[in-house]
Amino acid sequence: MKITAFILTFLSILTSVSAMEITTSVTSGNLSFDKAASAPVSSFQGTKFPWGISVYGEKYVTDNTSIKAGIFYDPVLRYTINTLFQYQYNFFKLGVGPFFGIFNTSQTIMKSGITTTVKIELPGVVFASLEADSSIGARFVKVGDYIQEKSLITIGYYIPNAICSLNLVTKSFVVKQEDALEVDDSFTEYSFKVDIFQKNVAFRTVLSFAYQTLSRSYLNTSTGITATNTLNSLVFGTHFKFNLSDNLSLFTNLESNVYSFGYLDSTPLTLPQTGIGLYLFRATAGVTVKL
Repeated sequence: MKITAFILTFLSILTSVSAMEITTSVTSGNLSFDKAASAPVSSFQGTKFPWGISVYGEKYVTDNTSIKAGIFYDPVLRYTINTLFQYQYNFFKLGVGPFFGIFNTSQTIMKSGITTTVKIELPGVVFASLEADSSIGARFVKVGDYIQEKSLITIGYYIPNAICSLNLVTKSFVVKQEDALEVDDSFTEYSFKVDIFQKNVAFRTVLSFAYQTLSRSYLNTSTGITATNTLNSLVFGTHFKFNLSDNLSLFTNLESNVYSFGYLDSTPLTLPQTGIGLYLFRATAGVTVKL
C-alpha cells in the first residue's frame, strides 16, 4: 500500500532526528459508516473495521517555540500530513502551519490546506483554545477531489489533581465520488472530559462523556436530491497513559457507545441486536519515545 510505504519512510526520517518526542499509534473501530458506499443504507451493521496508522514528532526549538509534524489518521478525515509551528508568550499560545490530505483518493494524491491554533490560559485556573483545519483551493474539478475540515473549541478549568474541559468538535470530509455524486462524511461531538493525574505517579487517566453525531450524506448533483444516514451515540471514553521510563510511555484510548440510534433521512435506522455489531467502538493504541 502507498500509505504504508510512506509511513515507514516518514518513521525512518523521524528516528534519525534527536531531542524530540516520537509517537506511533494505530486506530480502528466499527463506529463508522462504510467509506466505499455510494448509496445510503437502511440498516447499520457495525461489521466494518477501518484502520489507520499515525506517526508524528514534536520538538521544542526554544523555550517558547515548538514544531509538531507527522502523518495523522482520523476515521472521518482519513490521512493528513500536518506541520504546526507554535509560539507561546505569557498567557497566549499561537500555532499555524500547512497540512496536506494524502492518498485519500486515487485521483487526488495530495490536497493542500492550513491549520491554526489559539490558546489563552491562566495557569492553574482556566484556559480556552480554538483549533481549525481547512482545505484550500477550488471545491471540485474532477472525480476524486475532496475537502477536509476540522474545528475544536475547548474551555477548561483546573481542580486538584484534575483538568476538566468542555469540548465541541466538528469534522467533515466531502468527496466527489462520481460525476453526479458528492458524499459528505461529517462528525460532531459535544463532550466533557476529566484529565486525572498526580505528581510522581507514572499512570494518567482521562475520562470523557460525549454525545456524538456521525452522518454520511449522498448528494445527486444532477437532481439536487440528498439522502442522509445519521447515527447518534452516547459515548463513554477512557484514555490511559503509562510511563514505563523517562523515555518511553504507552497509551490506549477507547470510545464505547452506551446507546445509539440512527436514521435514513427521517426513517429509523435498524441497528444490530446480536453479533459483533452489537458493540460499537473506536480504539487507539500507541507508544511515545523521547529521543
